[in-house]
Amino acid sequence: MKVLFCIGLALIAPGVYAQSVFTPDAPLSLADCQALALSQNRRLSASGRRQLAAEAGRDAAKTNRLPKLDFSSTGYYVRGLGTTLNTQGVTAGVGVTQPIYSGGRIRAQTALAGLTAQAAAEDVQATRQQLVAETDQTYWQTVALRDQVTLAEGNRAQLLALVRDLDNKFKAGLGYKADLLRAQVQLRDAEVRLLRARDEQRQSQLVLRQLIGRPPGDSLRLAESIEGDFPAVSPADYAAQALTQRPDLRRLALTNQADSLQIDVARSVRRPQVNASVNALYLRQKAGFLLPDNSYTPAYALVSVNLPLIHWKENRLLEAQRRYQAQASQADLMEARQQVALEVNRDLLTLNQAARRIALQALTVAQAQENLRLNDNRFRAGLLSLVDLLEAQTLSQRAAADLVDAKADYRIAEAALAQAMGEQR
Repeated sequence: MKVLFCIGLALIAPGVYAQSVFTPDAPLSLADCQALALSQNRRLSASGRRQLAAEAGRDAAKTNRLPKLDFSSTGYYVRGLGTTLNTQGVTAGVGVTQPIYSGGRIRAQTALAGLTAQAAAEDVQATRQQLVAETDQTYWQTVALRDQVTLAEGNRAQLLALVRDLDNKFKAGLGYKADLLRAQVQLRDAEVRLLRARDEQRQSQLVLRQLIGRPPGDSLRLAESIEGDFPAVSPADYAAQALTQRPDLRRLALTNQADSLQIDVARSVRRPQVNASVNALYLRQKAGFLLPDNSYTPAYALVSVNLPLIHWKENRLLEAQRRYQAQASQADLMEARQQVALEVNRDLLTLNQAARRIALQALTVAQAQENLRLNDNRFRAGLLSLVDLLEAQTLSQRAAADLVDAKADYRIAEAALAQAMGEQR
């Protein structure tokens, strides 16, 4: 009972802490979002309740080997069997039952309940890691979309100023209508990209609110930017670490052990079952011919032995079924280990690819900005056509957007690699 109370307190405490620390309008950092997700997400709460249920089942299974004390009482009234047999009375009894030998069934069931509780604990850890990874990925995606909206707004402001300038020149008879129309088309395209970026930002914010337990209409401001260091990760034995740290692999190993114990449970049915019981009764009735006294206090002890003889191979077939199931779960475990190794290598490759993209894209952004500056000066001096200026603006905006995407991909790959490694965060 004390263990259940501590676990329940541990599940409730983060939510109380989160409600007392975070205010609705405060900017949220990545650590804040992780804490809110771990304290308020219903998926993790449901997983914790399943762990409590499994631990209660484990403690209940431990009582199967202990003696059971039961009380029973019966009242009776008999008429119509002749005056000598007509009677009425009440009985009360106390009985103690103790299993002596169950063919290993109780021991296997107790161990099986313990493995189920351990598997439920590993499921909580797996849910926790998955929730943190999803929060990290959604957080950085939302930050990247915020930066994309800022870039799109800046590009729109640039084009809007250019259209205004060209419109003034056209009205003064110093420019061409074709140049004005071309700039207006480019402006409409920029406005469409801005609307699309804002819609994607709203959708990402909705997902993040759901993960951290915020209402849909709540304001959501993120404190961090996507800037920082983006180093390439040197090769290491990440797969071996993942095989020891991943809770889902440990859960599959526990499942395999549980399936092996199911074989012992099925085998115990073919063995004798021996139980002992001691009962004490108190009988009070109306005195009659067969029982002349008013009350009796008999007591008796029983030892029962049940030995299965002919069940038409049912028990052997059930045992074979459990054995095949254990072999299948062992194969699933080996397959999962291979998939984890592939997953770690894939996420590591994705992370290093994003790091190389960031380095290359940073050079592209610098070149595109310098090219835009030179083309803008030439256009204002009348040495460059509007088409070349618009192309330079498009290239600069696209390069900046691609750099933001590369940084977001790096952060998302970091979260995916941490989840693949089974890191506790």
